[in-house]
Amino acid sequence: MDFRRSTLVLIISFLFLDIFLFGTFWQMKKEVKSPLNTSINVMEQMRTDGITVTGVNTTVESLPIIQISPTNIEHLVPTLPSQVATYDKGVISSQLLAPIQLTLDANTTATIENFAELTTYVESGSIINGNQYRWFNYNPTTRKVIYAQRANQIPVMDGSSQIIFTLNANNQVISYEQTFAGNVEVLGSNRTLITSQKAMEVLYLAGRIPTRSTVSVVRLSYYKSLTVKDLSIYSPAWYVEFKQVDGQTLVRRVDAIRGTVLTNEATETVNTTTPQ
Repeated sequence: MDFRRSTLVLIISFLFLDIFLFGTFWQMKKEVKSPLNTSINVMEQMRTDGITVTGVNTTVESLPIIQISPTNIEHLVPTLPSQVATYDKGVISSQLLAPIQLTLDANTTATIENFAELTTYVESGSIINGNQYRWFNYNPTTRKVIYAQRANQIPVMDGSSQIIFTLNANNQVISYEQTFAGNVEVLGSNRTLITSQKAMEVLYLAGRIPTRSTVSVVRLSYYKSLTVKDLSIYSPAWYVEFKQVDGQTLVRRVDAIRGTVLTNEATETVNTTTPQ
């Protein structure tokens, strides 16, 4: 009798063990599938919160980390033609003696074509290392035009290497401020990046996108991730612009390798309008 009771106990124990193992297996199976399901749910939740998202996808891209070595440009400032320029703490501040007239329509979203005259000026030798910069965006509210240094064909968008032009009320470029990070060198092989959609999900889950906002720009960029004595390391980041219901445009960035939200108040408070 005791033997039969022991056998019954063992059978019941093995039955519960089988149920437990099956449940564990099923849970693991669900967790394996969770990235896709979570991805879908997050995007749906964003839409529920009135967040409009454009320009994102699940395409996997790759970029290398880069190294930028600083170079002295202060001695070149006095040679700049047709402008009064000064150099202080790594920033060139210049007033143009002959304003550059641009053709801008207040009712039309500005594109790179609207700044053809300014791009010609940047690449003409009137700007130090101007051929390394490309048009990035325009802010009609502050009347600022930003050109960013290209590193490995990707814009550096952390404020360390850009030209910010100022326009007057007549759409004339009258001045600029310039920073230049230095000479670029690629380090190692390409790193696999998180997708642009994943970057949006990271921002949303971190509470960095207000409800009823519109994500207008999602672009790959570089940012300074490490600085040592004689050089700086720059890593890929997703650069995101979104417009709030009050019309203000803010910037957010996500490290494209680690998938972490970057904080930089100087960048985040910049109002911009950048076409896709």
